[in-house]
Amino acid sequence: MRWLHDISRVLPVNRDPEIRDEAGIDTVVLHCTAMPGWNVWETARYHTSSNHISPDGCPTIGYAYFVEPDGLMYRCLPRAVRSWHVGPWNDRAIGVCLAYDAGEEAPPDEQLEAAADLCADLVRELGLEPRRVLGHRELEGTGVVVEGGRMVQRKECPGKAIDMDRFRRMVADALERPGGAGVKDA
Repeated sequence: MRWLHDISRVLPVNRDPEIRDEAGIDTVVLHCTAMPGWNVWETARYHTSSNHISPDGCPTIGYAYFVEPDGLMYRCLPRAVRSWHVGPWNDRAIGVCLAYDAGEEAPPDEQLEAAADLCADLVRELGLEPRRVLGHRELEGTGVVVEGGRMVQRKECPGKAIDMDRFRRMVADALERPGGAGVKDA
């Protein structure tokens, strides 16, 4: 069994976040930090300070969940918080981030397995299917855009070394295990 540690009350915040209707969440988005060695704390500090998303900083960390390389999982935000992680998809998507630099090598198996278990739990709890787990790079309007009548890749997130079809199969497999994915609150 994997434990999900709720650190939502101790992460830095910039200002009060926007609240959304959880019933509208229809997508789980897999991200990566794209920064070598960054953990949940560095990521939260970066997001709530002046950054690439906003010169004023985001209200909160951009991701509701975070998975470290050793498989340690954190809940960073309540689901009702509309975080800033995928532009036009923010109202309907919940973000899961891997502490992973998106290099040539895939993330550690332990990290991918933990993320798949976490996504399986989210899919089950939100009434979604594994096909609704998408990599940031797969989202039209933020990961890919139409320019001159053709699709142009804007993002590599969660990293080219992550095969999203394989990851969705991992999520589906976790749903099929007796007892489910085995993610519990710590």
